[in-house]
Amino acid sequence: MIFILNLMPKSNLYIGVLSGTSADSIDAVIIKFKRIPEIVSKISIKMPENIKRDIFQLVFSRTDKNFFKKQKKLDDVLGELIGKSINKLLKKSNVSYKDIKAVGSHGQTIKHSNSKKKPFSLQVGNPKIIKDLTGIKVISGFRQSDIKNGGSGAPLTPAFHKEFLSHKEINRAIINIGGITNITLLPVKGKIKGWDIGPGNCLIDQGIRKITNGEKEFDLNGNVAKKGNALKLTRTINTFLKKDYFNKDIPKSQSIENYNLKDIKINTQEKAFYKNEDLIAALTEITFQSILKDLKKYCKDNYEIYFCGGGTKNNFLMKKFKDLSIPNLKFFVTNEIGLNPMDIEAMTFAWLAMQRLSKQKIYLNSVTGSRACLMGQITD
Repeated sequence: MIFILNLMPKSNLYIGVLSGTSADSIDAVIIKFKRIPEIVSKISIKMPENIKRDIFQLVFSRTDKNFFKKQKKLDDVLGELIGKSINKLLKKSNVSYKDIKAVGSHGQTIKHSNSKKKPFSLQVGNPKIIKDLTGIKVISGFRQSDIKNGGSGAPLTPAFHKEFLSHKEINRAIINIGGITNITLLPVKGKIKGWDIGPGNCLIDQGIRKITNGEKEFDLNGNVAKKGNALKLTRTINTFLKKDYFNKDIPKSQSIENYNLKDIKINTQEKAFYKNEDLIAALTEITFQSILKDLKKYCKDNYEIYFCGGGTKNNFLMKKFKDLSIPNLKFFVTNEIGLNPMDIEAMTFAWLAMQRLSKQKIYLNSVTGSRACLMGQITD
């Protein structure tokens, strides 16, 4: 799918909004689309602790009889929070809601399964409430559109990556380290590929919350992991990386519900010898090793690797990649080619909203397995 950028009207303002799998915040951007998307303004609203707690209760719930009742309530609560966040963004930016063509709202993922027999993806963030609060039409249900057309529903960002980050003469890979890590391969020759690699920040964040009794949410700059020694938990790391998912063929996708810290069993011989910082170092090593494994397996040719997402703030993790000596791989962050690594996901959903209104089909067959489709449901 190729969208002809020079046909787009000059105003062309869209909003992209989502709360990632880490559920740390609601991130919204106003985008003016041109050859390189221009961020007019952006805002990040910290997720209230009580709502974050409710989100994770549903994410990791397996036998809750009141699941759908709680899900409906959270759907409305998130819809209101997203709508209010958009209004704050508009006020901050001195932009009228009348100047925004549409909001692309991803919502908050609660459950996701890429089962070949019956894939599904469930997000909360009621689009009607968002529309009523902002006065702007809302495009949502992107993953459901992909699934209805034969796909697994994730990842969706490869379509945006191809449009704005591919290169005619250089093989590139875009790695988004959010709660989950996903990758897009953009070869000069051949089809794009994309899949979820495994845990990104989700296990690290859970580990930090555990060792600080909830006082901290993430490992700032990777400082805790830097003090630790992952080697003290080598057996635990190796056992975890033998999970079936890591050996599945691509394409594949997952959700953070598949990565609960409580499910990690510390090796009996290692239990007595590790400290809290060693645990965080080990969880960081799991993210690092899972990414490295797929890079070695699927990037045999020369590739430029570009990182984006919250994981780029983890200096310790980023340095582990920068210190690698792999002749055919070079490592960068997406701001080195013009796009802020923290904004790409929100920008993706603004772009998908634009594609939907323009009746441009999204083709992700080599990524999710879906047929070309108009992606997203319009709430007007």
